[in-house]
Amino acid sequence: MGALPAALIGTHNAAAGGRGSSSARSSGSRACSCPPHSPAFCSLRRHHGQLNISSDSPARQRRQQQPTGAPPWLAAGGSCSLALQPRQHRLVAGAASSGDATTGTAGGAQSRGQRGHDVVEPGSKALHPQALVSLYACYFCACFVERTWRFGLPLVLAFIPGGFQAIAILGFVAPLACTLAGPAVGRLLDSVYRPLGLGAMLAVQDLCILLSCGALAVAARTGTPLASSPLFPLMVVLAMLEKLSSISSELAIERDWVTQLAGKQNVTALARSNAYLRRTDLLCELIGAVIFGWIYSKGGLPASMAFTAVMSALAAPLQMFFIGRIAALAPSAMLHGRSEPGAGWARLPSWHAFLENARLRKVHAAEAAARRAPLLTRVRAQLAHSLDGWLSYFRQPILPSSLTFVLLFFNVVLSPGGLITAFLTLWGMDSNAMAIFRGGCATCGFLGTLVGKRLIQTLGLLRAGATALTIQASLLAGATALYFTFLSGPAELGPSCGMLALGAAAGPNWPTVGGVALPVVAFAALVVMSRIGVWSYDMVNSQLFQQTVAPREIASASSAEMALCSFSELLMLGIAALSADPASFPLLVYASFGAVLAANVLFRSWARRAQPQVDTAIANAAAV
Repeated sequence: MGALPAALIGTHNAAAGGRGSSSARSSGSRACSCPPHSPAFCSLRRHHGQLNISSDSPARQRRQQQPTGAPPWLAAGGSCSLALQPRQHRLVAGAASSGDATTGTAGGAQSRGQRGHDVVEPGSKALHPQALVSLYACYFCACFVERTWRFGLPLVLAFIPGGFQAIAILGFVAPLACTLAGPAVGRLLDSVYRPLGLGAMLAVQDLCILLSCGALAVAARTGTPLASSPLFPLMVVLAMLEKLSSISSELAIERDWVTQLAGKQNVTALARSNAYLRRTDLLCELIGAVIFGWIYSKGGLPASMAFTAVMSALAAPLQMFFIGRIAALAPSAMLHGRSEPGAGWARLPSWHAFLENARLRKVHAAEAAARRAPLLTRVRAQLAHSLDGWLSYFRQPILPSSLTFVLLFFNVVLSPGGLITAFLTLWGMDSNAMAIFRGGCATCGFLGTLVGKRLIQTLGLLRAGATALTIQASLLAGATALYFTFLSGPAELGPSCGMLALGAAAGPNWPTVGGVALPVVAFAALVVMSRIGVWSYDMVNSQLFQQTVAPREIASASSAEMALCSFSELLMLGIAALSADPASFPLLVYASFGAVLAANVLFRSWARRAQPQVDTAIANAAAV
């Protein structure tokens, strides 16, 4: 098998469309190289045994259309190599500016072939596909434990003396911990080696659930109100730590890790990975609720607590295994690339690495100076550390998109939760109907991940976000109209009480579905279908964060957003607690729908002129 003629290699820059001799025909692969400053870009293809070299190839035309800056292979100081395969002809650009060269996604030319051969869509291949599979498995373990516990705890407490008071207290302190400590934890995750930070959060989550199961099982045996039990303060602390660690680990995986493994610029791969994560979340919620409910119905509190404790104990080593595997498959993606304490930590999340990290921290000059500082100075440094997380969040270019997401958390009535559960139960829905309602919400959320992925691919991020918000607002407008017309009065008067409250005549006797009046079923169905828009916009907001926020700030900014979401939820729950009279429930419904409308107005007013700003932010984040 002979090499390409030397004359052909030396003169192809000046000859457009020159041909090689028939002796260049071979069943093996052939390669030629051109210098990085060459004005012609080679395009090789085989046609009846002949080799065509053209300077007017589509790849060159795309390169000439670049507005500024040198091509990535020139900026990287490499050369472009061209390989001719016997069955599939590929154009391979070497020395990509970012990412591995084997991925063919960052800085390199995409694979192309003749008709009948596969063409790789730009941005559709992740940087580390095998590591992403391990990330999905780790996320499944974490979600299954946390979603099962989140469903089971209120169910168990409802049948314990003083359980409703305990539900109210635990439901208040858990988001409060996220609001107060969330930005500081996010800033910490941004400053340490990624596997160590995520592993610590997941370990704290599993340990808190394990200890909470034991404390609840012991406290329930006494028969006294749970809030007066000596173990209840311990449960409060564990609930705060569990909520903070679970939210932090969830944000780290969804906003940071998936971006590093899929590639910040690989829009299609990011959308696909985001959809997989959200489907995993919803699947765990469905499976965990079914399994826990079945065990609780058969064995009561002891069996359900034992199951949850064993599940959390078994999940911890699995999570550590998958984190270690990700670190081994994509070691370069695990570093933040910053010269701060923790940037030079050992790579493997093991006991040896833990001891090595402790040694490195001791010899670090900045931390040594911090230990010699007075206590007041250290307190001020920690406050500044927490404040830096908030500043990082408020200076992000996609702040209006994030605030839109926060506004959606003010919708505490027209979404699955305790308030709408109490409302629908009051209107005649039994436990089976409520199970169908919650399952429908999860199913529509799963469908929303499919819709969101398709919207992002076809419309782009900003238009997809506006469309998702429109879907949610339209469906909730119908639900609010049904509530105002038929359901805004006392439930004892039936589904025509809203019209009676306005002085209208009594409505007809409505048909029932499973013993529930048709307006109530229609109201619940509209709320269920609105979850499609919510989960679609969640994908849009997450991908905006992933592509525009610098890797060294993404955990800090995401934690600050999480703190604002928890605060908005706390605010609405506090209003609901103060206005416990059912006559004030319409105010909550209208306020929830008003928050959804405000979110639509905010996002649309920003997105109308934000595309250049978003493009610039994506380019700046990729350059960091």
